[in-house]
Amino acid sequence: MPLQVQSYVLRFGELSLKGRNQDRFVDDLIKIVKPRIKHLDGKCEKRHKRVLIHTKAPVAQVRAALSTVFGLAGISPIYRVDHDLANIKAAAWELMAPFKSSGKTFAIRGRRPNKKYPMTSMDLQRELAGHVLSQGLDLAVNLKKPDIELGLSIEKNDTWLYLETWPGLGGLPVCHKTCHGLLLSGGIDSPVAGNLIQKRGGCLEAVYFHTPPFTVEAAREKVEDLAEVLARYQNGITLHIVNFTNLMKTVRAQCDERYTVIISRRFMMRTAVALLRERGGQSLVTGESLGQVASQTIENMTAVGEDLPWPVLRPLIGMDKQEIINIAQRIGTFETSIQPFEDCCSLFSPKNPVTRAKLEHVHHEEAKIDGAALMAEAIQQTESMVIHADFTQLPLPKAAD
Repeated sequence: MPLQVQSYVLRFGELSLKGRNQDRFVDDLIKIVKPRIKHLDGKCEKRHKRVLIHTKAPVAQVRAALSTVFGLAGISPIYRVDHDLANIKAAAWELMAPFKSSGKTFAIRGRRPNKKYPMTSMDLQRELAGHVLSQGLDLAVNLKKPDIELGLSIEKNDTWLYLETWPGLGGLPVCHKTCHGLLLSGGIDSPVAGNLIQKRGGCLEAVYFHTPPFTVEAAREKVEDLAEVLARYQNGITLHIVNFTNLMKTVRAQCDERYTVIISRRFMMRTAVALLRERGGQSLVTGESLGQVASQTIENMTAVGEDLPWPVLRPLIGMDKQEIINIAQRIGTFETSIQPFEDCCSLFSPKNPVTRAKLEHVHHEEAKIDGAALMAEAIQQTESMVIHADFTQLPLPKAAD
């Protein structure tokens, strides 16, 4: 019977450096992986410093299902045989034979985690290379940079062979015990910022500030679509839709127009904190990039974040627009973000916003309105929804830039 892939090794990157805390990160990884292979009748097996997936599903479906998992350096589809040397040789030839007369170079890399096996790794490599060449494999050996690399690992109970390792996304697996509030607009930047926090193991809850009828329903649907993309990386996401119309109208009518953006963003931050405090919130995440627009100067960021009880995480702070666009295209949010439906910040933005806000002026303007009452009204009208991830429809990942 021809060899078939029915198991996959999840290869650790940064996780392997976690020492005594590694088990906790591996458990987080398994919690992320299990739901996305359920429709493939897949099972996870935790081993010492490794995780295996077992499924008979088509390889392309498995790769798609794992394409949005942070915490992996790579994924190797493996062929499993017993420890009998004759069977290992036969499997090696079966895997290498299709490359006969291809003009490529090859190498065999062997590992022997099972130290009781009677042959060393080097002996195994030489034995298998000699065997496939004797069978008629007319390829040159290249140990430095081969076109084809056959991997071999002698495990406790069986032998693994593999021809490829898919690149992983790196980072840390998302931990659902964390809660980071993402201020999600319909633009390019905020979804990318959220995804970068997910890459560091952060689980997001998204907060969107809606201002009907000034922002149309299509703008809300656009944000829901962006949240759905982010949901793929953490097995679902909660989206809070805050009705901010009255607050924005009041700020625009009663405060100095130049301070509209600063004051409204201060209330957005406070509202997000109030919404997420009871849900275990730990930080706020924004898509700000230093100097990208007038409101994103260091003085304005200082004014916006004044007296917040949580840190404000700005993972895009040093990126230029093209770097952000590249990530947005890779994760699949760019085409949605550029749809022509403006968010409330764009609609209420003044022609000449203040670029170096002074706190005493901010306090003076903010005192003109009853911010606490307006925030309470907005929170009372907030709609929250859970957006589930559909792992049966995931596309194959795009290459990293």
